[in-house]
Amino acid sequence: MLHILLILVIFISRRGIERIMLRVLQVIGKMDRAGAETIIMNIYRNIDRSKVQFDFMVFSSEKGDYDDEILQLGGNIYRMTAFKGYNYFRLCEEFRKFFEKYPYKVVHGHIGSLAPAYLKAAKKRGAYTIAHSHATKSNRKLENFIFNIFSYRVRYIANYFFACSKQAGIDRFGNKIINSERFEVVNNAIDSEKYKYTLERHEKLKKKYGLENKLIIGHVGRFSPEKNHKFVIDVFEEIYIKDKKSILMLAGRGIEEESIKKYVSEKCLEKQVMFLGVRNDIPDLMNLFDVFLFPSFYEGLGIVGIEAQAAGLPCFFSEYIPDEAVVTKHVWKQSLKKGASKWLMR
Repeated sequence: MLHILLILVIFISRRGIERIMLRVLQVIGKMDRAGAETIIMNIYRNIDRSKVQFDFMVFSSEKGDYDDEILQLGGNIYRMTAFKGYNYFRLCEEFRKFFEKYPYKVVHGHIGSLAPAYLKAAKKRGAYTIAHSHATKSNRKLENFIFNIFSYRVRYIANYFFACSKQAGIDRFGNKIINSERFEVVNNAIDSEKYKYTLERHEKLKKKYGLENKLIIGHVGRFSPEKNHKFVIDVFEEIYIKDKKSILMLAGRGIEEESIKKYVSEKCLEKQVMFLGVRNDIPDLMNLFDVFLFPSFYEGLGIVGIEAQAAGLPCFFSEYIPDEAVVTKHVWKQSLKKGASKWLMR
């Protein structure tokens, strides 16, 4: 992504716009510890912020996990009204006023239902606009239909189009755009050294958690429908039936967390399932786990799957994880149709 932003800097300067620093507005729901947000922060930490600085437009009044770090790095955070559907036109007016006050030259929208509205408002004020897809289409038809009603027009508004995988680009922008010079797959990068596995590190972490001689099954992801947590629990139940020393660790939070805790309780697995909450030590968790489960219904790329592979973990992916996320020989893709009892068979 950075090299494209620098191309934009050069292009803008050639048009006679002299700036010591280019401030790029990143537009996203909330800066919590999730896949797309973490990738943005990985880039933000490593760019030359004397030349390119990031500011953030978010749609939540609640503090995000990364907010303090953003402010420390020199970024600004602008809070907009949360999108409720019925307040679409109110938000359109907010966007118009915002870009009149803050005429950004580059606006990077991490595509959502509001992308056409804020990118259009930014473009009217002279911004170069980027639409960035982080997800493939859902397997839920109604969800796709509602999303497309709001977001389809972005294809005719944005100047440039990014996606974390080819399929994420096709599903959100269509074949015509992904075959054009305005589209690029932006590879989600991680610092592989942070995830490097050693037996000493693995054993030290197991001792820290008091889990010596345990088989640790791991999953990292927000508690939302697409992550398929019930299936994770079902698969773990099958493992536990065969190995009473197995433990399931779930990192993340979200709208379905309480319902998943109830589901765990119904299966009498409370002592075997650990809810870790939001974490800032994912490399350590990947070194702690023995197996990684990733049965999502859809993913743009699935950066946590790549992180798991960087730690050398055997990984079980659903068929909906893009092929670009498979970077080692330690991944087994399985159809969710097999059911939990047969899912780990290979």
